[in-house]
Formats: sequence, structure tokens, C-alpha cells
Amino acid sequence: MADRDTEDKIVVILRKHFMKYSDEVLLKYKNQIDATVKWYINNLPTAVAAREAEDLTSEAKMAFVDALKSWDPRKGDLWPYVSIRLKGSMQDYLRKRGADPVTGIYEWVTQAANVHLAFNKEVAVTENTELATQIDSAMKDLDENERKVIIGYYQDDKTFKEIGHDIGLSESQTSRICKTATQKLKKLLFKE
Repeated sequence: MADRDTEDKIVVILRKHFMKYSDEVLLKYKNQIDATVKWYINNLPTAVAAREAEDLTSEAKMAFVDALKSWDPRKGDLWPYVSIRLKGSMQDYLRKRGADPVTGIYEWVTQAANVHLAFNKEVAVTENTELATQIDSAMKDLDENERKVIIGYYQDDKTFKEIGHDIGLSESQTSRICKTATQKLKKLLFKE
């Protein structure tokens, strides 16, 4: 029991030390933080990456400092622990930004345009607003699971595995639902 108390005291001292010198610790890990942010940004749609890059960098630095407060050296090295927290923090930041009504509308219109262009590359981008209205109307013809899959896949950039987990279906079932729902939307949007 005394060993555990001693370890706990050492952990508290380490955390205080890291917090006292957080600027120096942040500087030491700057290249790794920047590389993580760059990797994350490179996996985002171009428009989002360009608009959010600076904020994501700041978010990652704040997450790093927050992680210093809760890191326990007995459970492993600092960087593996912090890197996971950085990615989660950036993802949470983007989710929160998507919840903003103005940003949400812009993102929805952008995503709707991307879905449309995926179906028919010849259509001009200037039809985004009309297309968003058409997609919104067509989405009402889908059942609840189909809507969740389409929104999860096209709007939220989730994998079939993630979507399936959210709605209680397997990855292959989710993939089939997406294919069927996409075909339904295509028929509804492009009645020929």
C-alpha cells in the first residue's frame, strides 16, 4: 500500500512538473503534434481542411496540455497516450462545428453537392441549393435505417462498420442498405 501511495505522489509531482513547464514540453513534442495534425487534415475533405487547419492545430495543442494533466506514466509512454487524445479532440472539434446551425447548413449543401456529383459528374456545381432541396425531399422517402446510413456515410464520413455499430447492424448489412438507398435516391433525383 505504501508503494502505491509513493507512486501516486510521484505521478502528482510529474504532472505538476509537466504543467509548470508545459510550454517546453509542448515545444519538445511540436513536430509530433504537427505531424499528427497534418495527417488528420490530409484525411479531410479539401474545403474543410482549408477552413479548419489553423483551428485544428490550436485544438491539438490544447488537447496535448489537457492530456498532460491526466497522463499516468505507470500506464505507458506519454506520446501514445497523447496522440490518441489529439485525434479524438480534433474529431470532437469538427463534430461540434458541424452542430453549429450555419456551418451545418453549409456542410449539408456541400455534402449534397458531392453526392450529386458522385452520381452525375456532368452537372454543374451551381445547382447545389436546388439539389440540396431535392435530396432533402428524396430522403423523406427512405426508411429510418436507410436515412441513418446515407447521412452517416455521405455526410458524416463514417465507415460502414461505424454506422453498423451505431444502428445495430453488421458491416455487410450496412453496405447493402447504403447501396439500395443510394439507388433509390438516384432514381428519385434523376427520374428519366
